[in-house]
Amino acid sequence: MVVARSAFTMIEMMVVIFLIGLVATITIPRIAYKAPQAEWKIVLDDLNNLAIFARQEAISNQKIYRLTFKPNVKNPDTVAVEVEANDPEKPQKKIYLPVTGFYLNTQYELHPSIKLRAFYHGKKEQINSGEGDTNCYIIPDGLVQDVVIHMSKTENNIETKSSFKMLPFYGKFELLDGFVHPE
Repeated sequence: MVVARSAFTMIEMMVVIFLIGLVATITIPRIAYKAPQAEWKIVLDDLNNLAIFARQEAISNQKIYRLTFKPNVKNPDTVAVEVEANDPEKPQKKIYLPVTGFYLNTQYELHPSIKLRAFYHGKKEQINSGEGDTNCYIIPDGLVQDVVIHMSKTENNIETKSSFKMLPFYGKFELLDGFVHPE
């Protein structure tokens, strides 16, 4: 009695290896390309949460709010929500105080590998290469100042650049690839 053995031929094995290689060639670059975009999407979501919160507070409290962008050389850059108030020592003078939220952290710390590079109000550049604080104002009717923010992320000696453009009527940021200058 002869027992039949089933086995793969060399051609079948080569076809399978070719198909695995083809699938890997297509999917691996896509995964590698989406990884930086996924990180920028997290930053976008966090900035939009702050902007939406500040806009809702400005409308409901009928006060001016602002997002303050604070570059820092030694520590991570931050973004904080602040509200306009009268200075207790000089009532005619306006000051901005940090806002605390019950359900939302109103101060956002960027990942240490991400840095603020430039900030534009309209076409005018406010900061360049992480020097000095700057603000995006939200007025009581809900309109938000037109700003463009450049940020870069350096990881493994590879720098990726993105711009965050405020859509004034919606009070939300839009993510754009590279450094986009205001129109």
